[in-house]
Amino acid sequence: MCGESRKHGSEGAGRAARLTRLPGGSVKHATTWRPLLLSLAQAAQHLGRLSVVIDEFPYLTRSDPTLESVLQEVLGRIETLGQPLKLVLCGSSISQMEALLEHSSPLFGRSDLNLTLHPMDYLESAAFTPAWSPTELLHARTVFGGMPRYLSLLDDRSGVGDNYERLVLDPDGALHEETTRLLNAELSEPRVYASILMAVSQGRTKAGEIITAAGIPPSSLQKYLERLEELGLVQRRRSVNATPAAKNLRYRLADPFIASWHRYALPHLSALRVRGSQGAWARFVAPTLDRDPAAAPATFEDVSRTWVARHMDEFWTGEHGEIGTLIQGSGQQAAELDVACALGRGQQRRWLLGECKWQEQPVDHWALRQLQDNAARHLGAADVERWLLFSRAGFHASLTAAPDLRLVTLDELYAPTAGRL
Repeated sequence: MCGESRKHGSEGAGRAARLTRLPGGSVKHATTWRPLLLSLAQAAQHLGRLSVVIDEFPYLTRSDPTLESVLQEVLGRIETLGQPLKLVLCGSSISQMEALLEHSSPLFGRSDLNLTLHPMDYLESAAFTPAWSPTELLHARTVFGGMPRYLSLLDDRSGVGDNYERLVLDPDGALHEETTRLLNAELSEPRVYASILMAVSQGRTKAGEIITAAGIPPSSLQKYLERLEELGLVQRRRSVNATPAAKNLRYRLADPFIASWHRYALPHLSALRVRGSQGAWARFVAPTLDRDPAAAPATFEDVSRTWVARHMDEFWTGEHGEIGTLIQGSGQQAAELDVACALGRGQQRRWLLGECKWQEQPVDHWALRQLQDNAARHLGAADVERWLLFSRAGFHASLTAAPDLRLVTLDELYAPTAGRL
């Protein structure tokens, strides 16, 4: 992409120059949306084709409530005249962008493609740093997440810790102020939202715990959480066997980078400004990265569930439900099943159930017994199509795969499979 941009740079500059030299110079001097859009339509006809990206569209409509109606009028005229102008409207507020598709919107029916862009998954993210081992890749996923911009800054000639110190923990690092900029740009009360994010990053996963830790009125929490969910910063979790009306909800930070900032950088800002970032990974991150259930172990579970989704045809070819977790109603962490998916429906329903072990020792029969015991607590004597065990350090020699047991190592999780990327 960059190479192509350099190759055609002079041609692109020429087109931009011609754009400003259209009759009357109206593109360059337009002061309102209508003449600007009409001039762009003329430019499209002059050039043969033109695509224009309008970013942060929700903010523009708030500053000018007539923009949608103006667009409706102009697009109608463009369609009548056959002018080859394509408008791409972008915005980070999902609910407001979705509102453009509703019947009440002036732009209803005008869109021919609607995309929601998500962070890259773990294999796509790994492609940015091919020199790193599977363990390093999972650590990178834990602290950097899957946003392409963050991943493009990584240098796999040095370790994950060196990159995190350079980019995030260093007060002059490219991503040191990223979370603050994001909250200030997207939210009207950034301090309140930051307190909620901090509470969730510290393991407060239930509404009552968040209210207490963040110090906000109970009546306000839902409003704040919905906004954070809309921005993809917080994610609600419920057991895959829960009814839609179930109240046993838990919350987690959906963006690993935001989570790592609140977990490892924000509590130590004063020390980082005084002492710098050198050695900060060893002091602040490494001691808990592999032991904190919300850090690398949680990433390992996420990666395992994504792997199951990619390889579902190995286990089941029919109808199946969401791939998620089974959560104990009482909130006991030990009774959770890390991977769960209902196969089929009704009385013919079976289950795919798994346990993830992010430990340095090979997994033995104890993990399988724990998985089966927890399954009995949740599902009683339900039929299980396949048991799955995921292990960072492999498996004990006495534990071997069987028709109803699939063993998956970290190396296998990160092994690209043809046709699946």
